[in-house]
Amino acid sequence: MNASGATMAAGSFAAVSASNGACTLADFSVQGYEAPVWDDDEDDYVGGCPGGRFIVQFLSSSGTTESTYYWIDNGEKGPGWFASAGGTAIAGGASSVAIAAGQAMWIQGKGLKLVSAGAVNEADIAFPTRSSGASAVGNATPVDLTLGRLTVSGYEAPVWDDDEDDYVGGCPGGRFIVQFLTSSGTTESTYYWIDNGEKGPGWFASAGGTAIDGGATSVSIPAGKGLWVQGKGLTLNIPAPEL
Repeated sequence: MNASGATMAAGSFAAVSASNGACTLADFSVQGYEAPVWDDDEDDYVGGCPGGRFIVQFLSSSGTTESTYYWIDNGEKGPGWFASAGGTAIAGGASSVAIAAGQAMWIQGKGLKLVSAGAVNEADIAFPTRSSGASAVGNATPVDLTLGRLTVSGYEAPVWDDDEDDYVGGCPGGRFIVQFLTSSGTTESTYYWIDNGEKGPGWFASAGGTAIDGGATSVSIPAGKGLWVQGKGLTLNIPAPEL
């Protein structure tokens, strides 16, 4: 997973001891750091990378920053994860930083690569959205998926009175939004899960129900790919990989 700007990624493996697809920050490492090269007298910097730092941010269910960690490998600190850019140790260590199944994170580290390790998750992941804001979710499997394999649940049909004149309860319309980002963090594409009694249930290219060109199975979600999701009270279901 490379990042030229800020983008999102998810772990593509589960912790070896986990049965629900969860992992920890310790299951990630960063590659691509090059040691600095000096001249024969070690007075002048010639090439290489004089310092490496990679940043991950975890977001709350409403899309705000909850915590930030730094991979540092600069010859003085690291290689490893730290709680600050200056190299403050993480209380409890990187293995104490839990990452829920399907949770994605912001990553930034130009020229560096975030690598996930662990066991293949063999269970489906149900990722509930509890906020009207945007949550970070990802393909937490080591294989590519398509949008057509993701489903959304939680929609409740509307309930009307006996004469069907007055709305009594339930959800009169369901819509769930996913946004895919480029490697620099800009919006690349947006899709809508619609289940409103007239359209769907299924994925569409617009809020009005425009069909996706090629269908939802034509939209690839690479392993570890992160995406924004929005759909208060609904659940995004990510299937276990077919290996």
